[in-house]
Amino acid sequence: IWIFTGKGQDMVFTVYGDHWRKMRRIMTVPFFTNKVVQQNRLGWEDEIRRVVEDVRADPKAASEGIVLRRRLQLMMYNNLYRIMFDTRFESENDPLFLKLRALNGERSRLAQSFEYNYGDFIPILRPFLRGYLKICKEVKDRRIQLFKDHFVEERKKLASTKGATSQELKCAIDHILEAERKGEINEDNVLYIVENINVAAIETTLWSVEWGIAELVNHPRIQKKLRDEIDTVLGPGAQVVTEPDTHKLPYLQA
Repeated sequence: IWIFTGKGQDMVFTVYGDHWRKMRRIMTVPFFTNKVVQQNRLGWEDEIRRVVEDVRADPKAASEGIVLRRRLQLMMYNNLYRIMFDTRFESENDPLFLKLRALNGERSRLAQSFEYNYGDFIPILRPFLRGYLKICKEVKDRRIQLFKDHFVEERKKLASTKGATSQELKCAIDHILEAERKGEINEDNVLYIVENINVAAIETTLWSVEWGIAELVNHPRIQKKLRDEIDTVLGPGAQVVTEPDTHKLPYLQA
């Protein structure tokens, strides 16, 4: 983890103190307020609608079945990247999406797997981890370079050509880059914030959504109860559930 977070240049693993408080404040405004939810909900409602349309259009969905996780994963990346960079990936075969997904997956495996990192479990074996640590550094360097070249620098160029002001900020990275311009954080901090968000916000939510859907599939009675609530509150055969609707649906929330 120390390698992947640049020895604590991120927010999650930095040393508690003034720097952590500053990083937390900088991340709160573009990510963790009700205003952000209201500004971005139409984007993720659009992504959900696209998933439903794609599943309905796939003939295998009604016969032999599909691996829903792949399409949900694209949805989660698009939800996050629309909020963070005001961009999205067109399909599961988008080359940049595939590269990003592969590097993020490799980072997760290297950080969490006993197969790779037995030194966290058996400290006496840590001297034998040189090869593992070298791989970690290579993956970290490639991920940070990808974030920088394809997303952060692209957004900087866009801001410079449009002459963006604080009133015109559209996405999370603009707020973070504004903090960098003010000298509150440096370029490495910006890149490791992007690193944190990629790890914390995509796969974790994807696992929860996938688990929830799997449980509904395996428990038709519960699925019917949920459908009945939606029909009662939003009308029979309701096709779309929006962000404001969720507050009227306690069983769905539960």
